[in-house]
Amino acid sequence: MSVPTTYVYWIDHSVALGYLIGWYLWLISLAEGTHIVAHLSWLYYRTEDYRPLEKVGTFQPFIILALVPLFLVADLGHPERFYTMFYHWHWTSPVAYGVYIITLCMLSYAVHSYYLFRPELMVKAREKGPFQGIYRLLVFGRPEEGDAARIRRGQERRERFWAGVSLFFSFMGLIYLGILLSSFKGRVMWHSSVMVFIFFAFGACSGSAFLILLTHLKNALVHSPEKAVREQQRYLSEFGIILKYSLVAQAGVLFVYFVLLHYTGIGGRAAAKVFFVGPRAFQFWFFQVAVGLVLPFLLMLYRRMRENVAVSCIAAVAAMVGTLFGCLNIFIGGQMLPMTHFDWEPFHPEPGKMAMGIVVMCAMFFIFLVTYKVLPYENIEA
Repeated sequence: MSVPTTYVYWIDHSVALGYLIGWYLWLISLAEGTHIVAHLSWLYYRTEDYRPLEKVGTFQPFIILALVPLFLVADLGHPERFYTMFYHWHWTSPVAYGVYIITLCMLSYAVHSYYLFRPELMVKAREKGPFQGIYRLLVFGRPEEGDAARIRRGQERRERFWAGVSLFFSFMGLIYLGILLSSFKGRVMWHSSVMVFIFFAFGACSGSAFLILLTHLKNALVHSPEKAVREQQRYLSEFGIILKYSLVAQAGVLFVYFVLLHYTGIGGRAAAKVFFVGPRAFQFWFFQVAVGLVLPFLLMLYRRMRENVAVSCIAAVAAMVGTLFGCLNIFIGGQMLPMTHFDWEPFHPEPGKMAMGIVVMCAMFFIFLVTYKVLPYENIEA
């Protein structure tokens, strides 16, 4: 006996949160992944030649985290709501933890960066030059005596303490991003235990790629000592190895993710179709897989290619594009999955918002180059 079906709700939910929030999630993973790769590499090398790259990998994430609130303001239009979360806190809300984690992460990057630059700032503050006033201001008008190496030895415990604090908050930030999305039980694409590992994979890929791109950019546009450039080429080649294996790890995590979606049920299989044959299929197969995974892996496969500046820059840009579209595909694709009807939720292109993300990225590169002209990134020879 057939029973007629009555649809009580047939609601068009549409995509409530678009590209700007996707950019916001990706930039946070980029900043924290960059710092993790830079600092763990320092723990491996522990040489003064690597110090300029550690400065790049600590101060640039601070700049990124300082600018990402622009995406929230542009998308939500209520910046005051962010501040209310500091005192209207509830322990069951993942966002409540994120407000403190991201803020403390940014502050720890700032303090860690200060201690990394401080020895060279002390030396520069004693020397006559166009930026001596800025250097004296940054050392609070009390430059210490001695060379940079002696000053660094005197502050080593404080510097390493803040390095550990910033590394802790970097890991916590990536964990927060994964838990934030996985807490949405009504979104089968997000509600997965693999989401944390996906953001770790995105962070490792985009972080190593970003370090490669930043260092090549500053060497090309800003005059650096020839000895420093030569010493940093070896580290950049080995960053290419990190990028190569990070891409393999990302592919493995995504494979596990799709296997879990397949066994989740009809909702999980529908979520997988969003990537494979659905409304995000082109963005997934072309930008995320072909451009973001296959191309940089092939370019970083051999040492000779990793040591080529043009090839490594192309691979870095491709890997960053791939992780960006990985975030966008998961974030927007999760909202396109129908909840109360049988059609994909509509999503209209947002070229203006994508352009804003690109403009902010260009601004970050410009700010980095300006700070490179002012701040002492390179070591000062005794």
